[in-house]
Amino acid sequence: VLRRLTPSYFYPAPQAPNKPAEPTAPPPSPPPLPSPGSTSNTAKLSSTALLQQRSGLTFAEPAATASSSSASPPLCVQNAEKKINMAANDKERNRRRRRSSSLMYQEPPESLEQQSDQATMPNLNAQWVNAKGAWMIHIILIALLKILYDILPGVSQETSWTLTNATYMAGSYLMFHYVRGVPFEFNAGAYDNLNMWEQIDNGDQYTPAKKFLLAVPICLFLVSTHYTHYDITYFMVNFLATVAVVVPKLPALHRMRFAFFNYEPEAPSEDSRR
Repeated sequence: VLRRLTPSYFYPAPQAPNKPAEPTAPPPSPPPLPSPGSTSNTAKLSSTALLQQRSGLTFAEPAATASSSSASPPLCVQNAEKKINMAANDKERNRRRRRSSSLMYQEPPESLEQQSDQATMPNLNAQWVNAKGAWMIHIILIALLKILYDILPGVSQETSWTLTNATYMAGSYLMFHYVRGVPFEFNAGAYDNLNMWEQIDNGDQYTPAKKFLLAVPICLFLVSTHYTHYDITYFMVNFLATVAVVVPKLPALHRMRFAFFNYEPEAPSEDSRR
């Protein structure tokens, strides 16, 4: 009765019976460190085991492991590198290959290596068209050709204008559309597949220089047609010569090649690229 009436803090709390202490397990010892020479082998074995566990693939055991001093890759890696190099060479060699039955083909765009070679130095082969006095050269050449054919005995005015027009058109086509590459070796052959017309102004269309070079043959054709008195024979000769020069300058035929008028360059070999 007194224990119940007296507050509980006058009496100590009952203690639980003592239990024997459980033995503690010793801490796990760290795994042994692999030797420096077996690091690569351990990585190979772990990656092989992981692939076997995840995908169920099995791998043949290697006949002999390469020593750490020899840096040569395995035989399978060497064979894969050879196949990759052969595929890259075949792709570069067949990049411009076309069927023998096709009459025209389009020049593929430059690779990243060729673009970097083109950007190393200015293209001296095509910069002269924007130089001072470059446009006047065409007018002077046409005047000199007309004077040359006028002083020839037995040449009429109709024939003189026709010969002047045909000579200028032939020289213009040979210079701007037939010859490819540059005569200077300063950019590792980066422009070997482009003619001068495609090199002018980095291939941009409707630039002032290209508008002038397109207008000159058209104006010369109109003048020649007028001074030949619209004779059908002279007209056909002048018209065909003008078409052969004007049509390749159109943007629709940019980088286009005709089998009858353009030769197809060979792909660069491995030695030339080195």
